[in-house]
Formats: sequence, C-alpha cells, structure tokens
Amino acid sequence: MNHPEDALTTAAMRWLDLMGNVHGFLAWHVPNGGKRNAREAARFKGMGVKAGIPDIHIVKDGRLYLIELKAGKGTLSEIQKQRIERLIECGALCIVCRSLDEVMNATHAWGITP
Repeated sequence: MNHPEDALTTAAMRWLDLMGNVHGFLAWHVPNGGKRNAREAARFKGMGVKAGIPDIHIVKDGRLYLIELKAGKGTLSEIQKQRIERLIECGALCIVCRSLDEVMNATHAWGITP
C-alpha cells in the first residue's frame, strides 16, 4: 500500500463489509483515483466516470451515503468540494472522514450501524 489513504480505505471497507452483512446495507469503494494515460482517461470519461466522486458508497433502505476519505492533512480538491455539494443537493448524505473511528461515528450518526 503506497498511498496514505490505502490503509484507511482497506480498514474502512473491511469494517463496512462486516457491518453490512449484519445490518443490511451494501458498501463499495469507487476507485476513481490513480494515474491513467490520456487515452484511458478519455475512454473512462466517455463512459461516465466523474472526477471528485467520494471514495465509499453505501446503500441502505433506498438511501445513498457517501464517504470521502482523507488521510493525514489531505484536503479536498475543488472538484471534490463541488461533487459533494451537488450530491448533497441531490439528497445523498456525504461526509469526509480521516480515520476508521470517524467512519464508524458517521455510520452510527446516519443510523445504519449501532
């Protein structure tokens, strides 16, 4: 794991997978990051991949919950800020988390985990 957020993402997804099986939700990671050559980036964009989409998506009871993970002092890019704002306008619940504890607290506050 080379990127600082990799360990956080792995820990969060392991916990969410366990909780999802018990509490009836599905969570997945959206691997939008990483380097791509220009041709592959254009192909993905043409297929609808959007920059700035939060890292983790959770669905329970018809609601969409989104978590953007930031390790250390990582900050949101402008496109991430815009996407999160738009997703909230569309009715999704979004949060930025910097630790597994913050992920746990968010899902508890949303009422999807105890």
